[in-house]
Amino acid sequence: MTSPTATRATRSRSENPTGVRTVGPAELGRLGFAVSPVWEAVASLKVLQGQGSTLHDPWAQVARDRVLDAGLDLGLLLALVPGAGHLADFVTPTPHGREGSMTEALTDVREAATEVVEQDLRILLSESPTPSSREALVAGLRDPASVRGRAADDLEAYFEVAVAPVWERLRGLGESDIAWRLEQIASGGLHQVLGTLHPRLHMEGEQLVVERACQPGPTTSGGGLVLVPCAFAFPGLLFLDMPGHSPTASYGPRGVGTLWREAPDATGTALTDLVGRTRAGAVVLLDLPMTTSQLACHLDVTAPTMSQHLQVMARAGLVAARRRGREVLYARTQLGDLLVASTHPRGPSVGADR
Repeated sequence: MTSPTATRATRSRSENPTGVRTVGPAELGRLGFAVSPVWEAVASLKVLQGQGSTLHDPWAQVARDRVLDAGLDLGLLLALVPGAGHLADFVTPTPHGREGSMTEALTDVREAATEVVEQDLRILLSESPTPSSREALVAGLRDPASVRGRAADDLEAYFEVAVAPVWERLRGLGESDIAWRLEQIASGGLHQVLGTLHPRLHMEGEQLVVERACQPGPTTSGGGLVLVPCAFAFPGLLFLDMPGHSPTASYGPRGVGTLWREAPDATGTALTDLVGRTRAGAVVLLDLPMTTSQLACHLDVTAPTMSQHLQVMARAGLVAARRRGREVLYARTQLGDLLVASTHPRGPSVGADR
């Protein structure tokens, strides 16, 4: 797996990757989407090391303190997921279903093929790791089977400390993005969506082209392509083509630029005078669809309290609910847009993206 980016970049397995990977019509015909806690956790390790986008700095500052306070030893994980270059394929298995669980993902890590683990370790060793990482990788090659269990245990502990506190926010953003992309596929077709996911992805005829991949040629797994909205990977691209797994690609979810914004301070505005502080904050935030839990997280209220506010705003025509599977997403209506524009001019812009 590789994650080269344009700024604060990580490299792929080589300093200047030039390979072109292709995903054929058979894989595209079985396209799926999934949110994945383990993909977010792995990508966040690069952010923790100062890579990726600066927009995640607010999270990174808190997460580093949490890791230190918990006394976590991240030595093995940082060797497998260095700040630059190759990251171990076996720690990012393809998600199971639309919402991959951490438990299922960690089981896959523990059961990864030994030859895949060995290959990952050898590639990482070839890329001039730090002395401490080299020591961990060399030790891992002596017993690659044990690396799987240790990596899974360390990922589980790291996720609970650094990512779980913000997982509802990440999951809500990913679910909102998937719902929007599926609507775009329904209205504009598959080519339109696949061609706008990331600058390194584009359609050529009936196949998807992945530029600057580690290895050229078509994907080999034969499963349907799985797309994973992954906030911590933004603005990079992670691409997995590992035996036994479907080809899987990450992309930055729509609205990732709003992920860590503070709840809007509507104090003293006409909007707050009209609907109250919590409802004013909610209607301002809903320029992008969110779940009840995600909104509650932003506004520091309980989910039941947020649900009551949303029901009132829905009856007033300010927001509208849409069910997607087991999730209910709320978005601002045209009336809500007009109300925010006229009474809260400093709020997020209507239809704000990244």
